[in-house]
Amino acid sequence: MIDFRYHLVSIIAVFFALAAGIVLGAGPLGDTVDDTLAEQTSQLRDENRDLRAQLEATERDTAYQQAFLEEVTPRLVTGQLEGEYVGVIALPGADEDTVTAVRETLQTAGATADLTVRIEPTWTDPDAEPVLDELATDLVASGTELPTEGGGYARGAAVLAAALMAAPTEAGASHETIDTATVTAFEESDLITLEQDASVAPSMAVLVAGNVSGDDAGDRLDRLATLVSSIDAADAGTVVAGPASTAQDGLLLTIRDSDDLSEVVSTVDSVDLPSGRAAVVFALSEQAEGGSGQYGVVGETDGALPPVPEEPGESVTDAATEGSSS
Repeated sequence: MIDFRYHLVSIIAVFFALAAGIVLGAGPLGDTVDDTLAEQTSQLRDENRDLRAQLEATERDTAYQQAFLEEVTPRLVTGQLEGEYVGVIALPGADEDTVTAVRETLQTAGATADLTVRIEPTWTDPDAEPVLDELATDLVASGTELPTEGGGYARGAAVLAAALMAAPTEAGASHETIDTATVTAFEESDLITLEQDASVAPSMAVLVAGNVSGDDAGDRLDRLATLVSSIDAADAGTVVAGPASTAQDGLLLTIRDSDDLSEVVSTVDSVDLPSGRAAVVFALSEQAEGGSGQYGVVGETDGALPPVPEEPGESVTDAATEGSSS
């Protein structure tokens, strides 16, 4: 049985140990500890200074590259989409400034880019399916076939796509008008927002993707991919563009992983950069000729951008042929 003397001895031992530590710290070991701490602090201070200098240098380089690209991009894309009608569709999470920059780049390239539609996050909600299904049933236009698979999301997407887009005829652009009654019905159901109106239905589309999060993100991305497929089926060319993150675990990755979609829809994974927006222009030119590709810097792509025509209006197919023969 442990008695009082055991506790007393233990307490005395603790105090002796503390006293010894204080004596050693203030004596022979004190100088060594202080010198070591001072040396480590100085080393960390130097490393921090070097890292700060590297960061500042990187920021200067990035700022220069951005300024350079902003100056060069307009000259690079001017005239490449002359005569084309392109709609801009902002998907859930798309950055507003990026959407505006895409529209301005398309206009610089010569395209008429008057239509801007934002797809609200409610489009991908689980309880949106019956609403979309009812809208599709009530608003389906003559000549539009409702999908038999994919449920309300696919049916609603098909009707909206038919209302917004118009593929050109063999003689050229159809110049059909947008079905404003259908668009208004979707807007009144809080599924879309018409941010910039247009009378002429575009024959090509750029869909600007954003980040989608949550436990059900995979399901929401699949529903957006269904919308992309419907838009592409209704027009003459579709490009989906987003920041790099959307090609890592977002909509661009979903499209690239789909054998069916990746064959017909082009993607660009750096649309938040001037260079990425230039790639969107050339991807649209490639789409107009019946081609497609996956462009950017994330994962396995077909390159940073499609072949760049040397002259405005020259097809990207001709540019690729000239590049391979030189």
